[in-house]
Amino acid sequence: MHLFYILPLLAGLTAALPSKVPIRLQERAEPQDIQIAEIAVTGTGCTASSQPARSVPDPTTFVVPKTIFKVESGTNQSKVIDSRTNCQTTIKVSHTAGWQFSVAKADYYGRVRLPPGATAISKTTYSFTGDTKEGQVFKAYYFDGPFDGLYYRNDRFSATDGLWSACGSGASLNINSEARVAPLVAT
Repeated sequence: MHLFYILPLLAGLTAALPSKVPIRLQERAEPQDIQIAEIAVTGTGCTASSQPARSVPDPTTFVVPKTIFKVESGTNQSKVIDSRTNCQTTIKVSHTAGWQFSVAKADYYGRVRLPPGATAISKTTYSFTGDTKEGQVFKAYYFDGPFDGLYYRNDRFSATDGLWSACGSGASLNINSEARVAPLVAT
């Protein structure tokens, strides 16, 4: 059986705390021009005991509490659903009409345990509600077993990545993080 654990996932420009992981929105407006209106976290990888995500005093920063992804697979695929899990964070942002916003960077911290021969992926899809598939940006990190240790992943974005909200006075940013592990092949 393969076990793949990813501990805290989302982070950002501000200093990360061990169990809380911030992300910062890239914006050139003054802080009063951009506000995080609502944050929702949902998915099979979002722990029920997690505290709700929340804004911090800086209106362009939010914190998503510690998330634990546990995925497993083996030669018996009776529980294929256990080989993938995800946690989607949706951030509703209000901002001055005529402005757009994007993500500057996101940091991922975690621990991975994989036996020999196993492979796993930590993948994040960034998009805005209503975007076509072309408006989505994917970032991924791959692991090959044996691996038992900590990792750090930094997703950086530039103005040319195409991850921008529509011009207007509000938008919802979706950050869907997932973990998958490949099944063992019987020999």
